[in-house]
Amino acid sequence: MSNTSFQQQQQSIGGPQQQIPSSSSSSSLGSSQSNLHTSPPLTKIIDIKPYAKGINSIFIVLEKGNAIKKKDGFIYQVLVADNTACINMTLFDVLGEQVQPGDILRLRGGYATIFHELLNLYVGKSGGIIEKIGEFQFSFVEHPNLSHLQWTQDPNNPKTIIGIPPKQFGGPIISAPFPTGAKLNKPPPQQQQQQQQQQPPQQQQSLPQNANLPSR
Repeated sequence: MSNTSFQQQQQSIGGPQQQIPSSSSSSSLGSSQSNLHTSPPLTKIIDIKPYAKGINSIFIVLEKGNAIKKKDGFIYQVLVADNTACINMTLFDVLGEQVQPGDILRLRGGYATIFHELLNLYVGKSGGIIEKIGEFQFSFVEHPNLSHLQWTQDPNNPKTIIGIPPKQFGGPIISAPFPTGAKLNKPPPQQQQQQQQQQPPQQQQSLPQNANLPSR
């Protein structure tokens, strides 16, 4: 997908609609027509910080990676975005299987944490809910990507962590409180170097690139 700098865009994308079965259980995905006025306050993606809990947000799925088989099931990496930023989200098993690019989702009770120095968004294990509330019509930006920031402990303040953007994208360094007892899961040096050299996976589903932007 093409870079869009920091400007907001409205993408109007057509295509076959995906119907996702409804479910009333926690940590489940289903179609929802609930009133937005009864929802808890929403967090914009740009305001998501490491180790944040109780995240309520609305975003669109831009990309979906291939299923990764683990000992206890499957995990899926999806890229989600709103009109402020985007971030990688990890979904497990049936949730990840059902979600498709173009789905507009509402997350309630999510949390963010750092794995291998990168920020990821998750559905809360206890009481977390993610719902599909629409498709395709949503304002979003592709940059900044909060999951591109490399998070490390601030050498000048052990109670703070800082997110450093990649050189090719630039942008400001972001700081956030570092909770007592938290640990940064840092990969070994060889793996860290490989991560920096790797490009985003090519085999993935994504929104069509021939999106029509509205005339200004």
